[in-house]
Amino acid sequence: MCLMVYLATAREQPTFDVDDLNIQAIEPERTHVQRLFSLPFVRFVGAHTGCSCGFPSIGADEPIEYYEEMFPGGEQRRADVNSLRALLDVVNQHVATAGAAELYPVWNGEEDLPPKGSLTIVASTMTAERFFLIERFLYRIVQREPPAC
Repeated sequence: MCLMVYLATAREQPTFDVDDLNIQAIEPERTHVQRLFSLPFVRFVGAHTGCSCGFPSIGADEPIEYYEEMFPGGEQRRADVNSLRALLDVVNQHVATAGAAELYPVWNGEEDLPPKGSLTIVASTMTAERFFLIERFLYRIVQREPPAC
């Protein structure tokens, strides 16, 4: 089973496939995942692995903080960080022009399950070396922290 990461943006994201990142149209049997997003244009995002398994991720029921030993080092970690850096570049471009982007990591076949929670993250705080995805959490990446209520 593979991890699937979906990217939602305010403007159409072109599809492409390069060594570290590929952005593709959603397969017809997975289009129901679009209902989870507040932004209209949704794409599948793959890492250097082709699927999304190359993006650093964990399974958890609540948000957790990054710690240094979370992911083993080595060649695989370098490849994963390169893919994540490429993804964050795309996300940051959308945030800079439209104010927000959204990500949803979910296991293949579990797109019908509701998110466990949502996280809002300021784009400038995300670095490829420390950022990771928590499976089935909906991420909203923004330019600046929303005002407190």
